[in-house]
This record gives sequence, structure tokens and C-alpha cells, in this order.
Amino acid sequence: MNRIHTWALAICLTLPRILPAAEFGTVPDPYTGNWSGTVKSIGKESPVHATVIAYNNRYEVTFRAEPDPRKPAIVVFNGTVQRDKLVFEKGLSATPTDATSANGGVPNKAVQWSGQAKGHELKGTIAGGETGTFSLQKVFFQASPTLGEKAAVGAAVLFDGTYLKAWESKQAPTDPIQWIVTAAGALEVVSQRDGKKTKQDLRTQDDFGDYRLHLEFKLAYKPEATGQARSNSGIIHLGVYETQILDSFGLYGRDNECGGIYKSREPDRNAGYPAGLWQTYDIEFKAPRFSSEGNKTTDARMTVRLNGILIHHDVAVPKPTGGGKETARGPIVLQDHGNPVQFRNIWVVKLN
Repeated sequence: MNRIHTWALAICLTLPRILPAAEFGTVPDPYTGNWSGTVKSIGKESPVHATVIAYNNRYEVTFRAEPDPRKPAIVVFNGTVQRDKLVFEKGLSATPTDATSANGGVPNKAVQWSGQAKGHELKGTIAGGETGTFSLQKVFFQASPTLGEKAAVGAAVLFDGTYLKAWESKQAPTDPIQWIVTAAGALEVVSQRDGKKTKQDLRTQDDFGDYRLHLEFKLAYKPEATGQARSNSGIIHLGVYETQILDSFGLYGRDNECGGIYKSREPDRNAGYPAGLWQTYDIEFKAPRFSSEGNKTTDARMTVRLNGILIHHDVAVPKPTGGGKETARGPIVLQDHGNPVQFRNIWVVKLN
């Protein structure tokens, strides 16, 4: 293969998957997401990344030297929408970087940042102890490489956009399922019926041991909420081990945030998207093993990919999420946590 063909192949392999909004979804506001660009100060030009998260009547804008939310923040703003733009100002540098400190690595608290986001551009100025400018462009999310993946040969299809025959109420198996199937073929959590709050987790009628699970989910947009109230749900394996679903885009990525094995292990990185976009979980689960006397000999184990990113690699899950009895087989449970989270394209391959 000649160099031109090699270059062309590389370009093809790195192009994002362009999907219609109906398939991938859209972020409900124009500011939430990632922004990337440069900052010019002290005669230098350095890369800079911004993460914007919507909260009630404000946006939190965090600048870092790189996109990893586990890295220290350079500066954090509260932004507000003024007509057709997001305005943020009076942010004080919090950590030393090439662009914000030239005095031996000591944070320069006198440096003030201010700016605005409009359209696909975020820009502003630095003033005070240092002067400079910054300019960033919106970074658009790429669909997970497994989004819309067809069920593997031999898989049990748990939800294909139509029927709910594979599921029953966890709280009362004989009760009718109150979750709804939307016109677009998504299974949506319903936590209120006839004006009254209810709780109904769904569990599979079949039990499983070792398996590979594919599931797609979309978070509800809840800027008025924080923490565990922000579009919470979960996948509970064998009825006792939970992989968390939550709108924790742009946060550190704790064990109780999206991608975490709840109360057991935080993900290796936060790979979660904001509300409004369809996301994927691809999970290989290995059930615990027991002796003939019923004593556990081997912990459950998981390998987890969130949006195609490996976030847990064959990790032990030593205990149930919220108590309960560990067994070698059990149902897959979708959690009702009072938020209208949606699910689709759920299938599982039994491995034992």
C-alpha cells in the first residue's frame, strides 16, 4: 500500500460517525459540552480546554490545560445567558499553568478571566497580573462505536423497541409494567401514575450467570438537579451489583457517578456524555463462584465499556451494592430512581 493510500485509510478510520439526531440525540442547550482551543499570555500560546455544565439558572464553566476532568482546574466561572450568548466573568486563576503563572509555579490570584460563548465559539480575555486572550471552538460528541449494534448471533433480545415480554416488575411480578414504550421505540421509566409517585424497577424474567450485555440509554435533561437527583438510574447485575447511570458529565467520575460500580469502584475515567445523547454500555459480567457448601470462592467480575471506552477491565466486585444475597445466577434489573431515563436496544449473550 502506498503512502497516499495509507494516509487516506487513516483519515477514514478517524472520521466521527455522523448519525441523524433521531439516532444519536441532541444536547438540549447550545452551551453544555466540551470546548477546545488556545490561550495566549506572557508571549506564549498554550492549549486550553473548557467544560460547560448546565445548572439551575447558571452554567459552570471550568478551564483546564487538558480535557480530563480529573486534572486541576485553571479557573472556574459561573456563567449566565444574556440574550443569545453565555457570559462569564471575574474568574480568578486557581492553579498555576504556563498561561496563568510565571512566578515559580505559584497561583496568581490577581489574574482575572472573562469571556462569552456564542454559536460555536468561546472567547475572552485575561487581565490583571497577566494579560492575554483565549479562543476555543465547540467540540462535538461522537457516537459510540457500538451505538445501534445489532444483537449478536445467539443473543437473547431483551428489548427491541416494541415488546416487554422479557421483563416484569421487581416489586410485584404480577403487577402490570407501568414504564412506557415511546413512539420512537424507547423504553422510558415512569415513576408516577395517576398523580401518585410509585417505584417500579424492571427485572428480567430469566436468570443469568456469566453474560455479555449491550444496552443503550439516554439521560433526562435536569439542570435544576444536582448529585444523585440528576437523572439517576442503574443496571443491577444478578439483582445486586450496580453499574451506575447518572448525568455526571464533566465531573471527576466517582463510584456513584456514571460508569461507576456503585459503592465498589470508580471508573478509570469519566466517559459519560451529557443528557440528551444516546449512550452505550457494553458489559461482560462474570458471576461469583461458590463451593458445594455454598461459600463464595470467587468474587463477581466485570469488564465495562461506556460509549466504547474501557473503564473497568476484568475488575473484582467483592460485595453487593446495597446488601442482598450473592448468588451464582440472577436477573438483570433496570432501576427506577424517579427520573424518566430511556433505554433501547438491549440484548445479552449467555457465556456459560
